[in-house]
Amino acid sequence: MPLSDHVGERLEQALAAHRLVVFDLDGVVVDSNELKVECMREALAEFGTELVDPYIHEFRRTFGRTRREHFLSFHRYHLGGEEAMGERFETFYQRYAGGYAELLAERYPKAPLCPDADVLVRSLSARGLPLYVATGTLTAEAERVLDGHGLAGEFRAVLGGDEPKARRLSTALAAVGAAPGEAVLLGDSRQDLLAAQTVGMGFVLVNGHGFFPPAQVLDGADPRSSLVAAGLDPNGSLTGIEAYEGPAGR
Repeated sequence: MPLSDHVGERLEQALAAHRLVVFDLDGVVVDSNELKVECMREALAEFGTELVDPYIHEFRRTFGRTRREHFLSFHRYHLGGEEAMGERFETFYQRYAGGYAELLAERYPKAPLCPDADVLVRSLSARGLPLYVATGTLTAEAERVLDGHGLAGEFRAVLGGDEPKARRLSTALAAVGAAPGEAVLLGDSRQDLLAAQTVGMGFVLVNGHGFFPPAQVLDGADPRSSLVAAGLDPNGSLTGIEAYEGPAGR
């Protein structure tokens, strides 16, 4: 059945009707979006606010891409690439992504869970439903933060940002043997929506910790395969995306 048939249902009930549920991590399971923004701002601080501030807006807008894609964009489009920098991307990436990773290593494990994340994850896991994480965060970092919250064992696998999210979703589908229409991704960003659309999965926008309002995230989304949850309360009801139609404001 299309995801839209679950409008008005309890979140847990609707998810349990699927063969596969995939969670984004930042802003869905872990309240870490702003923490990552500040780490990125500090990692690039030597380039000055005139260059970094516009990039931080882009970082928010494209949150969910792989780390390599984020730094490649800053190097190429904000710094002018190798011709302007006199520095090859790989050297740049090792230096500044390394600094970003060091900041995350200190701060990321302290990020709190989003409300009800542990309750929903454990409830679905107890049903025997295959759960995966697909995130732009590197796999080892994601596993570490989930382990710190005692949730790592609830997921079949954590598929990190070593590869693009759409490819990670395809991996989870293949592992379970589920058709795209039998699976759903819970995410908080437009990148999550686009990844779900790429592979044909349903998408539930988890509202509350994302950077942008639902109307902007869901602009152009298929109302048959996209719903909105106010949070991760298992008893919270799902709403259709028509309720959030409005100016996209990209």
